Amino acid sequence: MKRFILTMVAVLTLGVAANAMSYKSARDQAFFLTDKMAYELGLSEDQYNAVFEINIDYIMCVDTYDDLFGTFWTRRNNELRYVLSVYQYERYLQLEYFYRPMSWENKKFVFSIYNRYPKDRYFYATPPGYQVYKGSNRYFDHSAYNGRTFGAPAGKSQPKPGMGGTQPGVSTTSKSQPGSRTSGIGVMTKKQAVREGKTRMSQPPRR
Repeated sequence: MKRFILTMVAVLTLGVAANAMSYKSARDQAFFLTDKMAYELGLSEDQYNAVFEINIDYIMCVDTYDDLFGTFWTRRNNELRYVLSVYQYERYLQLEYFYRPMSWENKKFVFSIYNRYPKDRYFYATPPGYQVYKGSNRYFDHSAYNGRTFGAPAGKSQPKPGMGGTQPGVSTTSKSQPGSRTSGIGVMTKKQAVREGKTRMSQPPRR
């Protein structure tokens, strides 16, 4: 009986200790995650923005440990089915750092994507939603993505890269360094990605 009570106290403490992160933090985490999904899954521009919205909705809904793979995680997967192609979705399911992007370690939420990519490496400018989306879709009883189309296939209308893309773990310096590999193509820092995203948002829409 005593052991049962101690176990229940531990579970309740764990649930209380985990708190939802701020909007700004959730937005930045969603951008980092979505940028890498765009890179590995070959998202179109429309998919890129939709996936960002879905990711931030999920992250903002995670308040406790139980939320990590609960209702909000299931909804994220269902929403992504509407946005991704069959091939992209199957690939997404195979990549654990996309499929289960958050975990709970040392009394805090952890994003596994940082085990694969450096923290300040971005392949694309911020999507439009980064500047304007506040997470309203998560309040709908219906899906905001069901029935929509999401642009051309990958390779025809992908998010515009800042200075191109590189393989994970490859050096991005323009000059070769002793003992290192270089791609000859750089990537952006977060500051550059946000600045380029703002610039595109201020430009008139293409006709």
